[in-house]
Formats: sequence, structure tokens, C-alpha cells
Amino acid sequence: MVGSAQKRERLKALIQQPGIVVAPGCGDALGAALIEEAGFDAVFMSGYAVEATYAQPDVGLLTLPEMAARAAQICDAVSIPLIADADTGYGNVINVSRMVREYERAGAAAIQLEDQMLPKKCGSMEGKSVVSVAEMVGKIKAAIDARMDDNFQIIARTDVGALEGMSAVSDRLAAYREAGADLLMALGPYSVDEARTFIGRAPGPVAYLNSESFTMPMLPADELEAMGVKLLILPLALTLSSIHAMRKTLRVIRENKACTQDHAAQAMASWADCNRLTGIDDIQRIETSFGPPVA
Repeated sequence: MVGSAQKRERLKALIQQPGIVVAPGCGDALGAALIEEAGFDAVFMSGYAVEATYAQPDVGLLTLPEMAARAAQICDAVSIPLIADADTGYGNVINVSRMVREYERAGAAAIQLEDQMLPKKCGSMEGKSVVSVAEMVGKIKAAIDARMDDNFQIIARTDVGALEGMSAVSDRLAAYREAGADLLMALGPYSVDEARTFIGRAPGPVAYLNSESFTMPMLPADELEAMGVKLLILPLALTLSSIHAMRKTLRVIRENKACTQDHAAQAMASWADCNRLTGIDDIQRIETSFGPPVA
């Protein structure tokens, strides 16, 4: 298994080299394992997706211990770097300081910290409000002060565009970069032209969301790379896909007298494939190497 320090070094190197890093999002370790299996270089722990595993909306109901515990589960399951959604930092600057220590201890390689005011909402929902520039700058500086590993990266996100327009977005991104943020992100709504403008003006590397809420334009990775984006996150795709697939299977169970044999052949992973994905080979290796002889 790759260690946390190596994962952080790897993500930082990926961001610094030419090209764009694509990080699909998930809410649990199984989703992360699938992302790694598919060949992606990084995984994003989406707050929306984690809350969905609790059957809760993304309105900041989960606390830091719950989110950090989930991050640790994901980091333990994969060898690729984890970028963790840290919402607003779960409070003020002292809460941000603790949050960074908890996520770093969990093994995360980076966090996304947003400038919404508590209680927060999903960035694509209406009714958001944002803290002052000074308060968010303080949180970014507190996050930098708290990290033990300089390769642990801080992504500073602004949601001000929906409230004050795109000029305010550029102003905030400049302030957040000056405060020391490693990457910058802005949520919409905005047009493709507006995205091109704020990305071009950004004083540091930009992370972008391709979200099926369609609050922002969903753009191909190569187009975003040409615009200067370094990190592309897809926070919802796996969660929304899994809901659709599970509903379909439940309809089959109800309509086919609880027999899924035909459906399994067409639309399900095999039992053996699931065992492999969740690490049965390594378990069997340990048992064979170190366990008592089988009679």
C-alpha cells in the first residue's frame, strides 16, 4: 500500500506537471476502489456523496469526525491520492485548524475549503451566503499553519458568484491565492465565456467542477485543460448513477418474484468480481502465509 506522504507528493507532482488531473467523486471506499480500478490518478471525496450515503441532503449535517472517518476509510482502500471535501472547515479558524490535522491524519492529500457561511448548503442550491473575504483568508492561513506536510494542498473555493457576480469571483480568488491557497475554485452559475474569463485571470492553478447539477457548464477535459484548468472534479456522477442502477434492480426484484438471475447476467457485477474488488486476494494471501495450517 502506498503511504500518505507518497500520495501527497504524487498529487502535487501531478498538479505541477503539464496536463489536467481528472478526479471522479465518491462517498465511500467502494466507489473509491472503482475509481482507482478505472485508472484515474486521484479520487474526490464529495460531501454531497457522503451525505447521500446517510440518506441526508448536502446541507452540512455531518460533522468533522464523521467526514474524517470516511476519508480514512477511503485512503485505506486505495493507492491514489484523496482530495477531501472539507465544506466550510466546520466552524471558525480553530475548527479549520483541527480539520486539517484530522484530514491529514486520515491520509488525505488535499482538501477543498469553501467560503460559505454556516449553515452551508450544496454549492448548486439556492439560499447560500458567504463569509467576508477577511474571514475566509483567515481560514486559509489557519489551514496552512496547521498542516504538517507541505505537500498537503489547500483548494480554496468561492461561492460568491451567485450572489455578487463574476467580478467578485476574481477578486476573491486573488485574495485567496495571496493568502496561500494552492488551488482555486469558483462555483456558478456562470457561462462558458465567464468561466474562460475567470480561469484566465486566476492567479494560480484552477480546479473545476463538472457537476450534473449543471449549475456550471459541463466541459470536456481537453477544453478545460486548454483554458488552464489543472484539476477536474466530478462530484456527483457515481452517486447519481448508483441510485439509477439500484432502482432498476429493485424494480426487477419486485416484478420478477425476487429472482435476479437473468438481470444479474446482464446488469450486475459478479460475486467473484466484487470479492476481488474488495480485496479478497490479499486476505487469502495473509491467511495462507501467516495463518495456522488448514487440517
